[in-house]
Amino acid sequence: MTIVGAVVEAEVLPTATPTRKGSQGPRMALLRQSTTNALLTVSVVMIVVVGCQSPQPCCDPQFVSSELGWRTHAQPERVCPGREVIPAGVVLEDGLSEDEAVQISLVNNSAFQATIAQLGMAHGDAVQASLLANPQFLTYFPTSSKEGQYTLFAPIESYLLRPTRVKVANREYRRVGEQLVQNGLDLARNVRVAYADLAVASQQAALANEALQIRESIAELTQKRLEDGDISELETIAAKVDRLNAKAATGLQANAVAIAEARLASLIGLTNLDAPLIPLPIETPVVPTLDETLLISQALACRPDYAAAKWAVAAASQRSRLSRWLFLRMDGVLDVRSNPGRTGGGMRLDIPIFNRNQGGVIRADWEVNAAMHARDAIHDQIVADVRTAVRQLQQASENLQILEQDVAPTLVEALEISRKGFADGGTEYLLVLQTTTQYLDARARILDQKAACARALAELERAVGCHLETGGVDVEQILAVTDSELASIEVEKLDP
Repeated sequence: MTIVGAVVEAEVLPTATPTRKGSQGPRMALLRQSTTNALLTVSVVMIVVVGCQSPQPCCDPQFVSSELGWRTHAQPERVCPGREVIPAGVVLEDGLSEDEAVQISLVNNSAFQATIAQLGMAHGDAVQASLLANPQFLTYFPTSSKEGQYTLFAPIESYLLRPTRVKVANREYRRVGEQLVQNGLDLARNVRVAYADLAVASQQAALANEALQIRESIAELTQKRLEDGDISELETIAAKVDRLNAKAATGLQANAVAIAEARLASLIGLTNLDAPLIPLPIETPVVPTLDETLLISQALACRPDYAAAKWAVAAASQRSRLSRWLFLRMDGVLDVRSNPGRTGGGMRLDIPIFNRNQGGVIRADWEVNAAMHARDAIHDQIVADVRTAVRQLQQASENLQILEQDVAPTLVEALEISRKGFADGGTEYLLVLQTTTQYLDARARILDQKAACARALAELERAVGCHLETGGVDVEQILAVTDSELASIEVEKLDP
């Protein structure tokens, strides 16, 4: 049963009431003693009730930073709005690495920093839920027709419902924290994909310049053979057209680099940076062990949005329990008067005939149902995300392996043979053009597949919820980290 309030009354004799000479001093002393006893009684009741149950908000301001630290090898920092900060240890002059881009984004991305503020708001809600309601003091001044009266209202409801409110607030704080960690993982994934786009665009621009040089050298060879009378002027037109097309492709690739750089700069929050962002050359990614079942198990163990959904169910369940008691009101009354023989107590109750918070209970129960369905939907989405990312990474890795190990070496050898034969006059230009085109296309496809591997790996690590190290993943270690982190929270609070 929930007690909603307590009332303590103390009546005093009005000073205007006629009294016998010499009797006012003892009567006032008795009045002050009675009032003091009443206040002490109420204070003792408060202390006993609060002392029996005194939950505290479980708020860790470093939760998001520590979680993202081991998941992405980068930690966010709080910065003042409107500032662009280069984190310690990040040096842009020697080229921007992928990890550095992620670190910068967690510090400077304004949209992510705006969501981080939600953790402070949830902290405030948790602290507010742990606070006790202030007691109220009511007084009637003595008049000629009425005695003076002092009434102290002690809201016992605030004490008895405080543990439940704190539990709800703690669950909400943890839900918000887990969701912010997921937001950080999403940002890291977006930055890594944008970084791969910029890196491959830069290398494709370099490849376009190389293709232009090849086309120019072939054009020079055709011009020389034309001067020697080995070919007709018509045969040189194709070489000139190829050179012009290669020059146009070089300009397009330069624009592609600028666009990719602008997108990455926006994500990492360095839009006012004067120097260009120079990514490191994209390398063949090291693909971890792709055990789909193991990866799904790990994802369900450490995906923050799935944990946030579980905390949402826990909070909704606690609110559902609380809704069944919100209609009750019970006041304990302690009446203290100047005459000790007239001191007594009583109880005031609301009779729950009509309103038992039926609508609130129905709503709270359906909120639990909705939270459970949302949790199951995230579970299914996690399985789909992992399976899709695994298959994409497998396909890109296999294609890259074929291109690098089989196709590229053969085309390099064929290009050298055709160019030597054309210079010596023993090979037709059409064969040289075909071989050169195949070689450049293979180089471009290799870059595309490297970028596809990088994107798929970023998607997979986001789907799993942490950074995948070489040699596979250790689910037991991840679960141990999660259990160790949860051990500091109240055990009761973990059970929805």
